[in-house]
Amino acid sequence: MKKISVEEAESIALSAFSYITGDDQRMSRFLSISGLRVDTIRIAAESAGFFAGILDYIVSDEALLISFAEQEKVKPEHVMQARWTLSPSEFE
Repeated sequence: MKKISVEEAESIALSAFSYITGDDQRMSRFLSISGLRVDTIRIAAESAGFFAGILDYIVSDEALLISFAEQEKVKPEHVMQARWTLSPSEFE
């Protein structure tokens, strides 16, 4: 799998966040699972691991991953690579 840059991975994460927030049901589920609230998202978004967390959330739900990848016209593997770029495994 081709390695992608941090900038590209962050761009994918930003698109993923926009995808999540663009639908009330997806947003509600994200808030429920993440423990964030609407009024705390802006603060959370300033943390170093926010983009990695967004991609962790997207890839943890296969249906969400596939739906997002289809909207972005990319392969799910590309989203997975972005996730690995921002949050590499200690087992690599």
